Amino acid sequence: MQSSCLKWNATVKKNGAIQEQLDKALTQAALPENVLLLALARSVKRLGLQCDEPDLKALGIALNKAEDGVIKLDLDIPCSLGKTGQEIQDTVNCLVNDLNETVKEVSDQIAEAVPQVVQTTLEKMADLVEDELLAQAMEHTENLKKIEELRVSTVERLWGKAVDQLNMLRHLVVEWNTAAAELKKGAYANSHTALALSRVILRVYSVVGEIIALARAGYADGALARWRSLHEICVIALFLSKQSDKCAQMYLSHSLIEELRLIESGEDNGTISAKNTEDDQYLRALKKQKRQLVEEFGPAFAKDYGWASIELGRAKVTFRELESIVGMDVLRQGYQHANSATHGGALAALTRISLGMRVEYSGEISPAFGCEVAMSYAAGSLSTLIAEFCLETENADLLVMNIVAQKFSSNVREHIKNSKGKLSRATPRVKFKLRQMEKSVLKSKRGGNGERIAKWK
Repeated sequence: MQSSCLKWNATVKKNGAIQEQLDKALTQAALPENVLLLALARSVKRLGLQCDEPDLKALGIALNKAEDGVIKLDLDIPCSLGKTGQEIQDTVNCLVNDLNETVKEVSDQIAEAVPQVVQTTLEKMADLVEDELLAQAMEHTENLKKIEELRVSTVERLWGKAVDQLNMLRHLVVEWNTAAAELKKGAYANSHTALALSRVILRVYSVVGEIIALARAGYADGALARWRSLHEICVIALFLSKQSDKCAQMYLSHSLIEELRLIESGEDNGTISAKNTEDDQYLRALKKQKRQLVEEFGPAFAKDYGWASIELGRAKVTFRELESIVGMDVLRQGYQHANSATHGGALAALTRISLGMRVEYSGEISPAFGCEVAMSYAAGSLSTLIAEFCLETENADLLVMNIVAQKFSSNVREHIKNSKGKLSRATPRVKFKLRQMEKSVLKSKRGGNGERIAKWK
Protein backbone atom coordinates (compact mmCIF):
# COMPACT_ATOMS: atom_id res chain seq x y z
CA MET A 1 0.00 0.00 0.00
CA GLN A 2 1.15 3.51 -0.59
CA SER A 3 0.04 7.06 -0.53
CA SER A 4 1.12 10.11 -2.44
CA CYS A 5 3.04 12.77 -0.62
CA LEU A 6 1.59 15.82 -2.31
CA LYS A 7 3.86 18.84 -2.41
CA TRP A 8 3.27 22.21 -4.05
CA ASN A 9 6.63 23.51 -5.20
CA ALA A 10 6.11 27.17 -6.01
CA THR A 11 8.49 28.68 -8.57
CA VAL A 12 7.86 32.32 -7.73
CA LYS A 13 10.59 34.38 -6.12
CA LYS A 14 11.88 33.16 -2.79
CA ASN A 15 10.17 34.31 0.39
CA GLY A 16 10.95 37.95 1.10
CA ALA A 17 12.08 38.73 -2.47
CA ILE A 18 9.13 41.04 -3.14
CA GLN A 19 9.68 42.82 0.16
CA GLU A 20 13.36 43.24 -0.67
CA GLN A 21 12.54 44.76 -4.04
CA LEU A 22 9.98 47.10 -2.49
CA ASP A 23 12.40 48.21 0.25
CA LYS A 24 15.05 48.81 -2.38
CA ALA A 25 12.70 50.94 -4.49
CA LEU A 26 11.60 53.02 -1.50
CA THR A 27 15.19 53.52 -0.38
CA GLN A 28 16.14 54.55 -3.89
CA ALA A 29 13.33 57.08 -4.06
CA ALA A 30 14.33 58.62 -0.73
CA LEU A 31 18.08 58.96 -1.48
CA PRO A 32 19.31 62.54 -0.88
CA GLU A 33 20.66 62.88 -4.44
CA ASN A 34 17.31 61.83 -5.91
CA VAL A 35 15.37 64.17 -3.62
CA LEU A 36 17.76 66.98 -4.57
CA LEU A 37 17.24 66.43 -8.28
CA LEU A 38 13.46 66.56 -7.85
CA ALA A 39 13.82 69.76 -5.79
CA LEU A 40 16.09 71.34 -8.42
CA ALA A 41 13.60 70.55 -11.18
CA ARG A 42 10.82 72.13 -9.14
CA SER A 43 12.90 75.26 -8.39
CA VAL A 44 13.78 75.63 -12.08
CA LYS A 45 10.12 75.48 -13.01
CA ARG A 46 9.07 77.88 -10.25
CA LEU A 47 11.78 80.45 -11.17
CA GLY A 48 10.96 80.22 -14.86
CA LEU A 49 14.44 79.06 -15.86
CA GLN A 50 15.35 76.97 -18.88
CA CYS A 51 17.88 74.35 -17.76
CA ASP A 52 18.86 71.12 -19.48
CA GLU A 53 18.55 67.86 -17.49
CA PRO A 54 22.30 66.95 -17.85
CA ASP A 55 23.29 70.37 -16.46
CA LEU A 56 20.85 70.02 -13.55
CA LYS A 57 22.18 66.54 -12.83
CA ALA A 58 25.75 67.86 -12.79
CA LEU A 59 24.66 70.64 -10.43
CA GLY A 60 22.94 68.12 -8.16
CA ILE A 61 26.09 65.98 -7.96
CA ALA A 62 28.17 69.10 -7.21
CA LEU A 63 25.79 70.19 -4.44
CA ASN A 64 25.95 66.71 -2.84
CA LYS A 65 29.75 66.82 -2.90
CA ALA A 66 30.01 70.41 -1.65
CA GLU A 67 32.36 70.87 1.31
CA ASP A 68 32.52 73.88 3.62
CA GLY A 69 30.03 75.74 1.43
CA VAL A 70 32.21 75.39 -1.66
CA ILE A 71 30.50 74.02 -4.78
CA LYS A 72 32.80 72.62 -7.45
CA LEU A 73 30.81 72.64 -10.68
CA ASP A 74 32.48 71.50 -13.90
CA LEU A 75 30.40 72.70 -16.88
CA ASP A 76 31.18 73.90 -20.35
CA ILE A 77 30.61 77.59 -20.96
CA PRO A 78 28.16 78.53 -22.29
CA CYS A 79 25.53 76.08 -20.96
CA SER A 80 21.85 76.12 -20.04
CA LEU A 81 22.71 77.63 -16.66
CA GLY A 82 24.34 80.70 -18.23
CA LYS A 83 26.42 82.08 -21.08
CA THR A 84 29.23 83.26 -18.82
CA GLY A 85 30.76 82.12 -15.59
CA GLN A 86 29.07 84.97 -13.74
CA GLU A 87 25.64 84.08 -15.16
CA ILE A 88 26.18 80.45 -14.11
CA GLN A 89 27.15 81.64 -10.61
CA ASP A 90 24.06 83.82 -10.39
CA THR A 91 21.79 80.98 -11.57
CA VAL A 92 23.32 78.55 -9.06
CA ASN A 93 22.95 81.05 -6.21
CA CYS A 94 19.31 81.65 -7.20
CA LEU A 95 18.58 77.93 -7.27
CA VAL A 96 20.38 77.27 -3.96
CA ASN A 97 18.40 80.02 -2.25
CA ASP A 98 15.15 78.49 -3.50
CA LEU A 99 16.16 74.92 -2.63
CA ASN A 100 15.52 75.31 1.12
CA GLU A 101 11.83 75.56 0.39
CA THR A 102 11.58 73.06 -2.48
CA VAL A 103 13.55 70.31 -0.70
CA LYS A 104 11.04 70.44 2.17
CA GLU A 105 8.13 70.38 -0.27
CA VAL A 106 9.52 67.39 -2.16
CA SER A 107 10.33 65.49 1.05
CA ASP A 108 6.80 66.06 2.39
CA GLN A 109 5.31 65.03 -0.93
CA ILE A 110 7.32 61.78 -0.96
CA ALA A 111 6.28 60.99 2.62
CA GLU A 112 2.62 61.55 1.78
CA ALA A 113 2.76 59.55 -1.45
CA VAL A 114 4.63 56.52 -0.11
CA PRO A 115 1.61 54.67 1.43
CA GLN A 116 -0.45 54.96 -1.75
CA VAL A 117 2.54 54.12 -3.93
CA VAL A 118 3.29 51.06 -1.81
CA GLN A 119 -0.34 49.89 -2.04
CA THR A 120 -0.44 50.43 -5.80
CA THR A 121 2.91 48.69 -6.25
CA LEU A 122 1.86 45.70 -4.17
CA GLU A 123 -1.37 45.35 -6.13
CA LYS A 124 0.54 45.38 -9.41
CA MET A 125 3.00 42.82 -8.05
CA ALA A 126 0.05 40.67 -6.91
CA ASP A 127 -1.38 40.77 -10.42
CA LEU A 128 1.92 39.56 -11.82
CA VAL A 129 2.31 36.79 -9.24
CA GLU A 130 -1.37 35.74 -9.40
CA ASP A 131 -1.11 34.21 -12.85
CA GLU A 132 1.84 32.07 -11.87
CA LEU A 133 0.26 30.98 -8.59
CA LEU A 134 -3.04 30.26 -10.35
CA ALA A 135 -1.31 27.96 -12.82
CA GLN A 136 0.43 26.14 -9.97
CA ALA A 137 -2.84 25.92 -8.00
CA MET A 138 -4.60 24.35 -10.98
CA GLU A 139 -1.82 21.79 -11.33
CA HIS A 140 -1.95 21.16 -7.59
CA THR A 141 -5.73 20.63 -7.77
CA GLU A 142 -5.43 18.17 -10.64
CA ASN A 143 -2.76 16.18 -8.79
CA LEU A 144 -4.87 16.28 -5.65
CA LYS A 145 -7.81 14.73 -7.51
CA LYS A 146 -5.62 11.83 -8.60
CA ILE A 147 -4.31 11.32 -5.09
CA GLU A 148 -7.84 11.41 -3.67
CA GLU A 149 -8.83 8.74 -6.20
CA LEU A 150 -5.92 6.63 -4.99
CA ARG A 151 -7.00 7.14 -1.37
CA VAL A 152 -10.55 6.06 -2.16
CA SER A 153 -9.36 2.96 -4.03
CA THR A 154 -7.06 2.03 -1.15
CA VAL A 155 -9.85 2.39 1.42
CA GLU A 156 -12.19 0.39 -0.82
CA ARG A 157 -9.66 -2.41 -1.16
CA LEU A 158 -8.88 -2.53 2.56
CA TRP A 159 -12.15 -1.65 4.27
CA GLY A 160 -14.78 -1.62 1.49
CA LYS A 161 -16.74 -4.60 2.82
CA ALA A 162 -16.75 -3.16 6.33
CA VAL A 163 -18.04 0.16 4.99
CA ASP A 164 -20.87 -1.59 3.16
CA GLN A 165 -21.90 -3.46 6.30
CA LEU A 166 -21.83 -0.23 8.35
CA ASN A 167 -24.01 1.46 5.74
CA MET A 168 -26.54 -1.37 5.97
CA LEU A 169 -26.38 -1.23 9.76
CA ARG A 170 -27.27 2.47 9.90
CA HIS A 171 -30.19 1.82 7.54
CA LEU A 172 -31.39 -1.01 9.79
CA VAL A 173 -31.26 1.28 12.85
CA VAL A 174 -33.65 3.69 11.13
CA GLU A 175 -35.94 0.79 10.16
CA TRP A 176 -35.90 -0.47 13.74
CA ASN A 177 -36.78 3.00 15.00
CA THR A 178 -39.69 3.28 12.55
CA ALA A 179 -41.04 -0.12 13.56
CA ALA A 180 -40.71 0.65 17.29
CA ALA A 181 -42.49 3.98 16.86
CA GLU A 182 -45.36 2.32 14.95
CA LEU A 183 -45.66 -0.53 17.45
CA LYS A 184 -45.30 1.87 20.40
CA LYS A 185 -43.26 -0.70 22.27
CA GLY A 186 -40.77 -0.15 25.07
CA ALA A 187 -39.64 3.45 25.44
CA TYR A 188 -41.63 4.28 22.32
CA ALA A 189 -44.87 3.73 24.23
CA ASN A 190 -44.48 7.27 25.61
CA SER A 191 -45.22 10.12 23.18
CA HIS A 192 -42.47 12.57 24.11
CA THR A 193 -39.87 9.83 24.39
CA ALA A 194 -40.90 8.35 21.04
CA LEU A 195 -40.60 11.76 19.37
CA ALA A 196 -37.24 12.53 20.97
CA LEU A 197 -35.77 9.12 20.12
CA SER A 198 -37.01 9.29 16.53
CA ARG A 199 -35.39 12.68 15.99
CA VAL A 200 -32.17 11.52 17.64
CA ILE A 201 -32.06 8.36 15.51
CA LEU A 202 -32.36 10.46 12.35
CA ARG A 203 -29.33 12.42 13.49
CA VAL A 204 -27.52 9.16 14.21
CA TYR A 205 -28.17 8.10 10.62
CA SER A 206 -26.74 11.39 9.32
CA VAL A 207 -23.61 11.36 11.50
CA VAL A 208 -22.79 7.75 10.59
CA GLY A 209 -23.07 8.83 6.97
CA GLU A 210 -20.49 11.54 7.66
CA ILE A 211 -18.19 8.99 9.29
CA ILE A 212 -18.50 6.76 6.23
CA ALA A 213 -17.85 9.66 3.83
CA LEU A 214 -14.70 10.71 5.72
CA ALA A 215 -13.47 7.12 6.02
CA ARG A 216 -14.02 6.45 2.31
CA ALA A 217 -11.97 9.57 1.50
CA GLY A 218 -9.12 8.40 3.75
CA TYR A 219 -9.61 10.95 6.54
CA ALA A 220 -9.21 8.68 9.54
CA ASP A 221 -8.92 11.31 12.27
CA GLY A 222 -11.84 13.25 10.78
CA ALA A 223 -13.99 10.12 10.90
CA LEU A 224 -12.92 9.54 14.51
CA ALA A 225 -13.87 13.12 15.39
CA ARG A 226 -17.36 12.55 13.99
CA TRP A 227 -17.68 9.31 15.96
CA ARG A 228 -17.23 11.48 19.05
CA SER A 229 -20.51 13.20 18.17
CA LEU A 230 -22.14 9.83 17.50
CA HIS A 231 -21.08 8.58 20.92
CA GLU A 232 -22.60 11.63 22.62
CA ILE A 233 -25.85 11.22 20.69
CA CYS A 234 -26.08 7.52 21.58
CA VAL A 235 -25.46 8.22 25.26
CA ILE A 236 -28.27 10.78 25.30
CA ALA A 237 -30.61 8.44 23.41
CA LEU A 238 -29.96 5.61 25.88
CA PHE A 239 -30.50 7.94 28.83
CA LEU A 240 -33.82 9.18 27.43
CA SER A 241 -34.98 5.63 26.76
CA LYS A 242 -34.53 4.72 30.44
CA GLN A 243 -36.11 7.82 31.99
CA SER A 244 -39.61 9.21 32.35
CA ASP A 245 -41.57 10.72 29.47
CA LYS A 246 -41.22 14.09 31.22
CA CYS A 247 -37.45 13.84 30.79
CA ALA A 248 -37.89 13.55 27.02
CA GLN A 249 -40.31 16.48 27.12
CA MET A 250 -37.69 18.58 28.94
CA TYR A 251 -35.02 17.44 26.47
CA LEU A 252 -37.10 18.66 23.52
CA SER A 253 -37.92 21.93 25.29
CA HIS A 254 -34.25 22.50 26.08
CA SER A 255 -33.68 23.32 22.40
CA LEU A 256 -35.09 26.76 23.24
CA ILE A 257 -32.45 27.25 25.95
CA GLU A 258 -29.71 26.27 23.51
CA GLU A 259 -31.02 28.55 20.77
CA LEU A 260 -31.28 31.54 23.10
CA ARG A 261 -27.77 30.90 24.39
CA LEU A 262 -26.39 30.96 20.83
CA ILE A 263 -28.17 34.22 20.06
CA GLU A 264 -26.98 35.87 23.25
CA SER A 265 -23.39 34.71 22.76
CA GLY A 266 -23.49 36.27 19.29
CA GLU A 267 -24.66 39.56 20.79
CA ASP A 268 -21.87 39.48 23.37
CA ASN A 269 -19.04 39.09 20.83
CA GLY A 270 -20.63 41.28 18.15
CA THR A 271 -21.13 38.58 15.52
CA ILE A 272 -24.90 39.16 15.33
CA SER A 273 -25.86 41.98 12.97
CA ALA A 274 -28.35 44.69 13.88
CA LYS A 275 -31.78 43.19 14.44
CA ASN A 276 -35.03 44.44 13.02
CA THR A 277 -38.31 44.72 14.90
CA GLU A 278 -39.30 41.17 14.02
CA ASP A 279 -36.00 39.83 15.42
CA ASP A 280 -36.53 41.80 18.64
CA GLN A 281 -39.99 40.35 19.05
CA TYR A 282 -38.69 36.82 18.48
CA LEU A 283 -35.90 37.32 21.02
CA ARG A 284 -38.34 38.65 23.62
CA ALA A 285 -40.60 35.67 22.97
CA LEU A 286 -37.68 33.26 23.50
CA LYS A 287 -36.74 34.91 26.78
CA LYS A 288 -40.34 34.77 27.96
CA GLN A 289 -40.58 31.06 27.11
CA LYS A 290 -37.30 30.45 28.93
CA ARG A 291 -38.66 32.11 32.10
CA GLN A 292 -41.79 29.99 31.88
CA LEU A 293 -39.80 26.77 31.43
CA VAL A 294 -37.50 27.61 34.36
CA GLU A 295 -40.56 28.34 36.50
CA GLU A 296 -42.08 25.01 35.45
CA PHE A 297 -39.02 22.75 35.74
CA GLY A 298 -36.66 24.61 38.09
CA PRO A 299 -33.51 26.81 37.89
CA ALA A 300 -31.23 23.91 36.92
CA PHE A 301 -33.13 23.57 33.65
CA ALA A 302 -31.31 26.60 32.19
CA LYS A 303 -27.90 24.89 32.51
CA ASP A 304 -26.13 22.40 30.21
CA TYR A 305 -27.96 19.06 30.44
CA GLY A 306 -30.54 20.87 32.58
CA TRP A 307 -33.21 18.40 31.49
CA ALA A 308 -31.10 15.54 32.90
CA SER A 309 -30.32 17.47 36.09
CA ILE A 310 -34.03 17.93 36.83
CA GLU A 311 -34.77 14.27 36.07
CA LEU A 312 -32.02 13.06 38.39
CA GLY A 313 -32.73 15.64 41.08
CA ARG A 314 -29.26 17.16 40.89
CA ALA A 315 -28.06 20.74 40.65
CA LYS A 316 -25.75 19.89 37.77
CA VAL A 317 -25.00 16.90 35.53
CA THR A 318 -22.01 16.33 33.22
CA PHE A 319 -21.81 14.23 30.09
CA ARG A 320 -19.40 11.86 31.80
CA GLU A 321 -22.01 11.17 34.46
CA LEU A 322 -24.63 10.42 31.79
CA GLU A 323 -22.13 8.15 30.07
CA SER A 324 -21.62 6.23 33.29
CA ILE A 325 -25.34 6.00 34.07
CA VAL A 326 -26.12 4.29 30.75
CA GLY A 327 -23.05 2.05 30.91
CA MET A 328 -21.28 3.56 27.91
CA ASP A 329 -18.22 4.60 29.92
CA VAL A 330 -16.54 1.46 28.53
CA LEU A 331 -15.84 3.65 25.49
CA ARG A 332 -14.33 6.45 27.59
CA GLN A 333 -10.80 5.87 26.27
CA GLY A 334 -11.99 5.93 22.66
CA TYR A 335 -13.97 9.09 23.43
CA GLN A 336 -10.86 10.77 24.84
CA HIS A 337 -8.90 9.84 21.71
CA ALA A 338 -11.71 11.31 19.60
CA ASN A 339 -11.56 14.49 21.71
CA SER A 340 -7.91 14.89 20.75
CA ALA A 341 -8.82 14.45 17.07
CA THR A 342 -11.52 17.12 17.42
CA HIS A 343 -9.79 19.87 19.36
CA GLY A 344 -6.77 22.01 18.53
CA GLY A 345 -4.28 20.41 20.89
CA ALA A 346 -0.66 19.72 19.98
CA LEU A 347 -1.12 15.94 20.08
CA ALA A 348 -3.40 15.92 17.03
CA ALA A 349 -1.05 18.31 15.24
CA LEU A 350 1.91 15.99 15.72
CA THR A 351 0.40 12.51 15.50
CA ARG A 352 -2.23 10.42 13.76
CA ILE A 353 -4.66 9.90 16.65
CA SER A 354 -6.43 7.04 14.89
CA LEU A 355 -3.12 5.13 14.63
CA GLY A 356 -1.98 5.69 18.19
CA MET A 357 -0.05 8.50 19.81
CA ARG A 358 3.36 7.13 18.80
CA VAL A 359 2.67 7.49 15.07
CA GLU A 360 3.66 10.91 13.77
CA TYR A 361 2.17 12.56 10.70
CA SER A 362 4.10 11.25 7.75
CA GLY A 363 3.69 10.84 4.02
CA GLU A 364 5.12 7.36 4.48
CA ILE A 365 1.84 6.12 5.99
CA SER A 366 -1.23 5.82 3.81
CA PRO A 367 -4.18 7.95 4.99
CA ALA A 368 -6.32 4.82 4.52
CA PHE A 369 -4.79 3.31 7.65
CA GLY A 370 -6.76 4.20 10.77
CA CYS A 371 -10.08 4.66 8.94
CA GLU A 372 -11.23 1.34 10.35
CA VAL A 373 -11.02 2.67 13.92
CA ALA A 374 -13.97 5.06 13.60
CA MET A 375 -15.95 2.48 11.60
CA SER A 376 -15.46 -0.13 14.29
CA TYR A 377 -16.48 2.29 17.04
CA ALA A 378 -19.54 3.37 15.03
CA ALA A 379 -20.67 -0.23 14.52
CA GLY A 380 -20.31 -0.84 18.24
CA SER A 381 -22.28 2.29 19.12
CA LEU A 382 -25.17 1.38 16.82
CA SER A 383 -25.41 -2.24 17.92
CA THR A 384 -25.29 -1.25 21.59
CA LEU A 385 -27.98 1.37 21.03
CA ILE A 386 -30.43 -1.10 19.47
CA ALA A 387 -29.60 -3.86 21.96
CA GLU A 388 -30.31 -1.54 24.91
CA PHE A 389 -33.56 -0.35 23.34
CA CYS A 390 -34.64 -3.97 22.98
CA LEU A 391 -34.29 -4.56 26.71
CA GLU A 392 -37.46 -2.52 27.14
CA THR A 393 -39.53 -4.62 24.71
CA GLU A 394 -40.46 -8.26 24.10
CA ASN A 395 -41.81 -7.69 20.59
CA ALA A 396 -40.60 -10.45 18.23
CA ASP A 397 -40.30 -8.18 15.20
CA LEU A 398 -38.03 -5.77 17.03
CA LEU A 399 -35.98 -8.56 18.58
CA VAL A 400 -35.40 -10.19 15.18
CA MET A 401 -34.28 -6.86 13.71
CA ASN A 402 -31.92 -6.49 16.66
CA ILE A 403 -30.38 -9.90 15.90
CA VAL A 404 -29.78 -8.79 12.31
CA ALA A 405 -28.27 -5.51 13.53
CA GLN A 406 -25.87 -7.38 15.80
CA LYS A 407 -24.87 -9.54 12.82
CA PHE A 408 -24.13 -6.50 10.66
CA SER A 409 -22.09 -4.97 13.48
CA SER A 410 -20.17 -8.21 13.91
CA ASN A 411 -19.56 -8.31 10.14
CA VAL A 412 -18.00 -4.83 10.24
CA ARG A 413 -15.50 -5.90 12.87
CA GLU A 414 -14.88 -9.24 11.17
CA HIS A 415 -14.07 -7.63 7.82
CA ILE A 416 -11.73 -5.22 9.55
CA LYS A 417 -10.04 -8.07 11.39
CA ASN A 418 -9.60 -10.06 8.16
CA SER A 419 -8.11 -7.08 6.32
CA LYS A 420 -5.66 -6.46 9.13
CA GLY A 421 -4.75 -10.14 9.09
CA LYS A 422 -3.98 -10.02 5.37
CA LEU A 423 -1.84 -6.95 5.84
CA SER A 424 0.16 -8.55 8.62
CA ARG A 425 0.83 -11.60 6.43
CA ALA A 426 1.96 -9.58 3.43
CA THR A 427 5.59 -10.39 2.64
CA PRO A 428 8.08 -7.67 1.67
CA ARG A 429 7.88 -8.94 -1.92
CA VAL A 430 4.07 -8.61 -1.96
CA LYS A 431 4.27 -5.14 -0.45
CA PHE A 432 6.84 -4.16 -3.08
CA LYS A 433 4.59 -5.40 -5.90
CA LEU A 434 1.61 -3.52 -4.48
CA ARG A 435 3.64 -0.32 -4.26
CA GLN A 436 4.87 -0.73 -7.84
CA MET A 437 1.34 -1.42 -9.07
CA GLU A 438 -0.13 1.68 -7.42
CA LYS A 439 2.83 3.78 -8.54
CA SER A 440 2.19 2.66 -12.11
CA VAL A 441 -1.54 3.47 -11.80
CA LEU A 442 -0.88 6.95 -10.45
CA LYS A 443 1.78 7.62 -13.08
CA SER A 444 -0.56 6.67 -15.91
CA LYS A 445 -3.31 8.89 -14.49
CA ARG A 446 -1.11 11.96 -14.28
CA GLY A 447 0.52 11.46 -17.65
CA GLY A 448 3.99 10.75 -16.35
CA ASN A 449 4.76 14.10 -14.65
CA GLY A 450 7.28 13.34 -11.98
CA GLU A 451 5.21 13.72 -8.85
CA ARG A 452 6.68 11.94 -5.88
CA ILE A 453 5.11 8.85 -4.43
CA ALA A 454 5.51 8.26 -0.73
CA LYS A 455 5.67 4.60 0.10
CA TRP A 456 4.16 2.76 2.99
CA LYS A 457 6.55 0.21 4.39
